[in-house]
Amino acid sequence: MLSLLPDYADPWRLCALGKRYEGTVQLAELPRLAPLLASSEGEAAFVLEFATDQDRRPIVAVTVHSSLTVQCQRCMGPMSLQADSEAQLGLVTGPGEAERLPTELDPLMVEQGRLELRSLIEDELILSIPPAPMHEPRECEVKLDQVNNDESVAHEQPDAERENPFAALAGLRDELEHD
Repeated sequence: MLSLLPDYADPWRLCALGKRYEGTVQLAELPRLAPLLASSEGEAAFVLEFATDQDRRPIVAVTVHSSLTVQCQRCMGPMSLQADSEAQLGLVTGPGEAERLPTELDPLMVEQGRLELRSLIEDELILSIPPAPMHEPRECEVKLDQVNNDESVAHEQPDAERENPFAALAGLRDELEHD
């Protein structure tokens, strides 16, 4: 087990050697993840295991655990999200190889024989964040019953006195038809 994570490495060599990296990385050190977070405080625990499977295919097992602070899309307040992710990746150099992988392996495209190891951790964290994270309804500052009642008022029939914003266009159309 290695605790120091190199920035870049040859993943085929790591697989042939059966390397394993285990440790933590600061969330603030993951620039693609930062815009998705309400706070980049904290760290992520990870395990990267490089190996070859029974078909001598190079694979990487990625396990990541972290508590992320994201923005609730209902109340816009901060919320804690537990990110626990595991992935089995098969190393490939192109789309043809990716299509031939068994279904239990996700393709990991390797360009120029080098791989940024920290990006594996960052990718798993990004994928663990839902498109619209929200507190549980009972924990959220915005109460759904209150929102639903407010929406019913907003959808009431408009006053008869209110002028239709398209009335001017209808008048213009009538003028053009009579010309």
